[in-house]
Amino acid sequence: MMNEKIVLLSGPTATGKSSLASKLAEKINGEIVNADSIQLYRDLFILTARPDIEKEKIKHHCYGFLDGDINWSVGKWINEINEILKDVIKRKKVPIVVGGTGFYFKAITDGLSPIPDIDKSIRLNIENELEKNGLEELQKRLAFIDPKASEKINSNDKQRIMRALEVYEGTNKKISDFWLMKREKIINYKTINFKIDADREWIYKNCDLRVDYMFENGVVEEVMHLLNKNYSENSPIMRAIGVDEIISFLNNDITIDRVLELIKFKTHQYAKRQITWINNQMISWNSINTQYSNKIINEIIKKL
Repeated sequence: MMNEKIVLLSGPTATGKSSLASKLAEKINGEIVNADSIQLYRDLFILTARPDIEKEKIKHHCYGFLDGDINWSVGKWINEINEILKDVIKRKKVPIVVGGTGFYFKAITDGLSPIPDIDKSIRLNIENELEKNGLEELQKRLAFIDPKASEKINSNDKQRIMRALEVYEGTNKKISDFWLMKREKIINYKTINFKIDADREWIYKNCDLRVDYMFENGVVEEVMHLLNKNYSENSPIMRAIGVDEIISFLNNDITIDRVLELIKFKTHQYAKRQITWINNQMISWNSINTQYSNKIINEIIKKL
C-alpha cells in the first residue's frame, strides 16, 4: 500500500457510508474525515444521523464542532481538512473522506473556484431579503442577474441561490463567470475515488427506516433544545431536513403522522438530487454497492 493516498467515499444519504468507512478504516489503519456539510454542526445529532464518534473505535474528524449559526463555506472546509489530512498521513494512517456533499469532493478532486471572501454584511442583507420577500423573489433576481447560474441551480436550493447573489453583490461578477475560471488545487494527494451505486427503492426504504428511528429516539426533544438557542431561521442548522416540520408539530399546526410523511418525502427528494449529482459529476469514479458491503472491502483495498 503506497503512502500519501486518500480514500474518497461519496454517496446518497442512508446508504451505509459511515458504517462502510468504519469497517474499511479497521482494515487499512485509517481515520475518517467528514464530508457532510450538515454533520459539521453540533446541535442536531439525531436529526442529521451524525456518527456517535465517542463510541467509535476509529478516530473521526470534523464532526459536530460548529455552532448552528456559523456559515461554513467549502473553502473553509477544505482548508480545515487539508491540515487534518497532513496530520493523519504524517502518522502513517490512511484518511478516508466520507459524506454526501458533492461540492466538497469536487473541491478535493478539481480544486476551488477563485471566488474571494465576501463581506459578511452582504450575506446578512440577503438573508433579510429572503425573510422579507421569500425565496421565489431571490430566484427571480438571480435569473435576471445571472441566467446561466439560475438555470443550473435548483429553484428550491436556498443556499446556492443566496450564494450566487452574495458573490455578485460582493464582486460585481457573476458566479457563472467564476465557474469558468481555473480552479485552485488545495489538496494534492493521490485520491482513490468511490461512489455508492445502489437501488433507488432500497435507498428510499433505508431513508424511511432512519426517519422512524429518529422519532423513536428523541428527535422531537432534540429540536426543542435547538429552539432554545434562538438561532435565526436562516442559520445553517435551521435548514436541516425535518426542522421546519417538527417546529410545525410543536406549534400544533400538523400531526406527528404528517411530520413523518413530510420528512420522508423530503429525504427521498434529497437522495434523488444526490444521486443525480453523483451520476453527472463522478462519472469516472469506482462504483460500489453497500448492499453487499462485506464483499467490497477487499475491492477497495486492491485499489490502494
